[in-house]
Amino acid sequence: MIQKFKNYSILTIILIVFLSLFLYLFNHKFMENDTSFSFQIVVATMTAGLLLCLTSFINIFQEQIESRKENRIKVFERKIHFYNEAIDKLDYVFFNGISEDTHHQLLFLVSKGMLIASPEAADILAKLVLSMQDSEDKKNIHVHFKDFIITSRKDLDLVDNISDATEDNFDPILSRLEQSIKTESRKLRYWSDEQKINIIKDYDNQKKDKVKWLKKTHSLYPVQISNWRKQV
Repeated sequence: MIQKFKNYSILTIILIVFLSLFLYLFNHKFMENDTSFSFQIVVATMTAGLLLCLTSFINIFQEQIESRKENRIKVFERKIHFYNEAIDKLDYVFFNGISEDTHHQLLFLVSKGMLIASPEAADILAKLVLSMQDSEDKKNIHVHFKDFIITSRKDLDLVDNISDATEDNFDPILSRLEQSIKTESRKLRYWSDEQKINIIKDYDNQKKDKVKWLKKTHSLYPVQISNWRKQV
């Protein structure tokens, strides 16, 4: 940006000097008349110089437009990557539960959101994460999740009937998703590393019907146990 400003300044100075020089020549009548060879040379040189300066200004302006366009594309791609990462992380937490590790990951997910997401989307994401970690606020998880989807779409300029819908007239897809998240949020629990280790040991000690025991006792699935083995 500073370099482009310098280029504009240099071109402006050159243009002023150029016009001042020719104005001085004309005022002091260093040339004979408008039909003389010297006059024609001066006019041709002046025209070429003005065209060169004008072309340079246009080129710099076009470069700025292209640079801004490229920056917008890069920012959009980073936003898409962040929102996909956020959904993947939330999916992981809903499936595996809250732990010291996921608490840390969610904290830095919100921090990333403050850098790349819109202020509104980052604020909603922070509320969603806090509600997932606060047992008294879990009833609002599905509401914050729905709001996060809407604000994310607005941030990406994906404004349509989903973004503009209201609670009473909501897009069917997002409405069903909201209900599913509401159901999933009821199952969301905090699991300490000690609890995970003990459950894994109990699971391994089961002689038969391990899957049935795991589901009945802890409402868990073997794949969650597999994920926990990698964490503890």
